[in-house]
Amino acid sequence: MIDKILVAVDHSAKNQFVFDSAVSLAKATGATLMLLHILPEDEVGYSALPVYTSPFVSGVQEEHNFELHQQELAQYKQRGLDFLQGLTAKATKAGVKAEYSQLTGNPGRMICELADRWSADLILVGSRGLKGLKEMFLGSVSNYVTHHAPCSVLIVRTAIDNDSEPLSSEQKNKGDSQQQLNLNR
Repeated sequence: MIDKILVAVDHSAKNQFVFDSAVSLAKATGATLMLLHILPEDEVGYSALPVYTSPFVSGVQEEHNFELHQQELAQYKQRGLDFLQGLTAKATKAGVKAEYSQLTGNPGRMICELADRWSADLILVGSRGLKGLKEMFLGSVSNYVTHHAPCSVLIVRTAIDNDSEPLSSEQKNKGDSQQQLNLNR
């Protein structure tokens, strides 16, 4: 039985399909959604290293730069929260109970840790369509989650792959029908 679905969301163009799939599945099973947005450490300028101090920059300038960075970081985090609140409202309007969380860190690890703490029954995650060397060098969140998750994982693939042209509406409908058949098994 699927009571709790954790869905990893981001600002990518493919996100809407992942979100819509999660809402549809939650409606069909009566599950609660946990919408999760991860702020990767490298995107928020997170660094455990001390800030380099130049002898040519005054202390006042350094303090100003730090304050500016803190303001930009707060705005970045707020945009993520606004994004999550908007999706939560859409899910609620569709009749699905939803909550949200925003975490900072390695996306794959954060997804698996929250799934464990929240006792998720299923994780829905999108795929960037990376294959071969790109996946090996750039990493794959969905691959990491598949191998480390404490529960079942559903990778949602969209009609648009990074390395291909958009599918025609006939191809999309055929894919949607095939996906529906796979879910019914």
